[in-house]
Amino acid sequence: MNPEDDAFLEKIHQDALQVLEEVGVKCASPKVREIFESTGLAAFDDSTGHLHVLAPLVEQAINMAPKRDQYWIPENAFGVGGTAPFVYDDETGELVEPTFEHLAKIAGIVNEADEVNFMARGVLIRNQEVKVMDTMIENCNKPIYVAVVTDAGIARARQIHETRANLTIQFSIINSPLNIIESMIPPFLSCVRKGLPIYVSTMPMAGLSAPYCMSGLLTLTHAEALFGITLTQLLNPGLMVVHAGLPSIANIQKNYAVDLGLVSHNMANLLMEKVNKRLGIPSIQTACTTSQEEPDKEAEEDAVKGYALMKKYGFHQMRHAFGFLKELISFSIAKLERHIALCRETGPDQAPEYDMEPYDPEAFDAIRRNSSQANYMQDNHTLKNTGKSFRC
Repeated sequence: MNPEDDAFLEKIHQDALQVLEEVGVKCASPKVREIFESTGLAAFDDSTGHLHVLAPLVEQAINMAPKRDQYWIPENAFGVGGTAPFVYDDETGELVEPTFEHLAKIAGIVNEADEVNFMARGVLIRNQEVKVMDTMIENCNKPIYVAVVTDAGIARARQIHETRANLTIQFSIINSPLNIIESMIPPFLSCVRKGLPIYVSTMPMAGLSAPYCMSGLLTLTHAEALFGITLTQLLNPGLMVVHAGLPSIANIQKNYAVDLGLVSHNMANLLMEKVNKRLGIPSIQTACTTSQEEPDKEAEEDAVKGYALMKKYGFHQMRHAFGFLKELISFSIAKLERHIALCRETGPDQAPEYDMEPYDPEAFDAIRRNSSQANYMQDNHTLKNTGKSFRC
């Protein structure tokens, strides 16, 4: 099956709409419930705690949202994304706490590299939202993704948006599967009401918090992202919002750790992008990274497979594409520099062969059964597909 198979991609979209209608999202936030229910196209079920959203409301939100040709990051854009809690010391191999010197170095490298089109902070420096943003824009002129939850951080992000522009605020408001993160709602609402561009992120893991098959993983990822896009448009119609559905895969043989080096991981994110391309909406996913703890030869091979697949089929934006190591725990600056060169040198002819999984008609029932409970490890659907799905 071709990654751009229209019938497959349409089925994912329709199934995601059905998830929001029939399964719903567990939502303890009275404000969010009120926003949805005031439309007459959503209803809260007191017996389950789930908010059910009708498909016409979601489709209306998609139509209101700005299209990707209005976004400031072009097609086929690789970037630095994510937030590693450690820097990998490329001399000693130790994990060290990130500093502003590390952040400035990353931003400077991004600014000079034609292969890198955007950056998020890359590393985590706690409780320093304003200084992190200032360091990024002082050292990098390219579009940035920022994370803010404090009043001071939101105010500074607004200043940057109004003067420098090319800024998008990252938010994860759903914990997979289908659970609103109540603590993130107030800053999210604040940013959207202030007219700040938003990205709505979700990262379900097949076998852990999503069905263990390609179509089911994509369906749940898409449903969660569409919920965030719909909420954004209900609050501020026409506001720029980016679909940041990041489908991932739990390695059942490795204690359910996320496996970012699989060709299947790259393909899942490529397919998610293709679903969004049909809708015309801005889209950022995760690809071209690794599950290696060190920036070794295997990490390079993982990246090359990802770069080649993306270049063969085209995409909008892919993050985690350069400096990250296993499970996004650490960031190697040497890997960032080396993988920029690898990206430049890799061509579409190097794309690996991949046997696409067909649409799985049983995946929706698995989503319905598990609902907002992460019981996929024990689900019969997962057990049946272990060893069959995501084999490389």
